[in-house]
This record gives sequence, structure tokens and C-alpha cells, in this order.
Amino acid sequence: MTRPEPEHPESIGAAARALADATAALTRLIGSQVNHVVPEVSDAVAASLREASRGLADASENVAKRAGSGRAEERRRERVDRTRADLLDAAARVIAAQGYEGASVGDIAAEAGYTKGALYAHFRSKSEVMMALARERLGLALESPELDLPGLTDDGVDEAALAAWLKVAQDDPRLLLQLEFLTYGLRHPEASGELAELHVRSFELAAEQVARVRVVRAAGGLPADAVVPTQEDRDRALAMISVLNVATLEGKLTGSPDMSPAAGARIIARLLAD
Repeated sequence: MTRPEPEHPESIGAAARALADATAALTRLIGSQVNHVVPEVSDAVAASLREASRGLADASENVAKRAGSGRAEERRRERVDRTRADLLDAAARVIAAQGYEGASVGDIAAEAGYTKGALYAHFRSKSEVMMALARERLGLALESPELDLPGLTDDGVDEAALAAWLKVAQDDPRLLLQLEFLTYGLRHPEASGELAELHVRSFELAAEQVARVRVVRAAGGLPADAVVPTQEDRDRALAMISVLNVATLEGKLTGSPDMSPAAGARIIARLLAD
């Protein structure tokens, strides 16, 4: 059975006013018609009606207050969530550009357009900002586990498309941010356990995708069951991740054709073709 929609506070208020008017009219009627016969009955009826009217009015006021409070709380929560998201986005840009050690709380707050006090209202320290950022960014990668490499198909690798993507990735601050997560975990033992777990899960997903490419290519279609990576799949996943990092960061630093996006694309094509 469908539950009826709750009455709107304005509707309850209108009902309270209508009952109050009816109470007044009925009280006058009772006073003129019945009071001379049984005055104690007329007084009791009138008192009961007035009490009912006051009760409904109070209920109307309470409902209105609760509704208003709920909307205010919802708006407050939206502002809190928006501020937190702004701060994390700013932290990603600042930490990618300056490194965790070089970034300050003031830099992050200023980049987001807030004061340091606003940041400390959401995070107790810069390290807490870093861990929240790692959970968010690494978590997003885990929620979207597809092997997102342009040019990668079930039939092979389009080296030109992959090389073009790697060249663009050289200027993507997200890659530097990923390395900051790694170095932060290595330098801060208190955070290493959680960061290690996130990276292991990310690696497992990469290995599963490499296995999927292998099985699909061999079978000519998607397998009915989940693909279990072999040790060779895991080795290829590690090699591919390593090549992606070298071909982007070291290639950009050195300009060497042996560590260029084109070289990285060739190596990945061979890794996934064998």
C-alpha cells in the first residue's frame, strides 16, 4: 500500500487556523443556545475545543520548525561537503606542484579560496589532508577499474594512439600526485599500511585487466567467468605500470628517445602481445 505523503507545514497551519475559527463560532453558538440549560456542559465543550485548537496550532508550529531545521541542516551539509571538496581539489594541485613536504596548509587553503581556519575546521593537520586525498583519488581508481589505455583493444595495441596519450600524460599533475602518495607512505610509517593496501588493490585490478586482454584475445570474446590472473599476468602488469611511469616522467625529464612515450608504447604493445 502506498503511504500518503506527509502534510506540508502550511497545510497544517491552515487547518489549525480553521479549527480556531470554528471553535470561536461554536463557542458563541453554544453560549447563546445552550448555556441557559446546562452551562457546565457548554463550558466543558468549549474548553475542549479550545484545547484541541491549541494542540493543533502547537503541532503546526513544531512541524514547521522541524521542516525549517531540516532544510537548514541540508544546506549546511551541502556547504560543508562543497568546502571539503574544494580543499581536496586544491590540495591535489598544490601537492602535485610543490610536493607534500613543500606544500603548506596556508598554500592549500589559499588555493581553494579559504582561510587556514576553514581548512582546520575539516582536517586536523596537513597529513590528514594527504590521507583524505589519497583515499579519494585511489578510491576513484578502484571504483573504475577498467584498464584505461587508449589504443588498447582485444586485437592488440594501437601504438600511435597510446604514444599520443602518454605524451599528454607527461603534463598531467595526477601522475606526480600518485608518486607523492608513494613517497608519503615510504616516509610516514603510520600511513604506510593503508596506502600499501590501496596500491595492492590497484595492482590486483591491473593484473586482472591484463589477464582479461590475454583471455579475450585467445578466445575471441569475453569469458563467461571471472579471469584469474596468472603469475605471468602479474609480471606483465608490473612491467606495464613501470613503463608507464618511466615513459612519462623520466622521458619528460631527459628528453631521451629511449624513454619517450613512443618507446613506452612499443614496449607495452610487446608486453600485451606475447
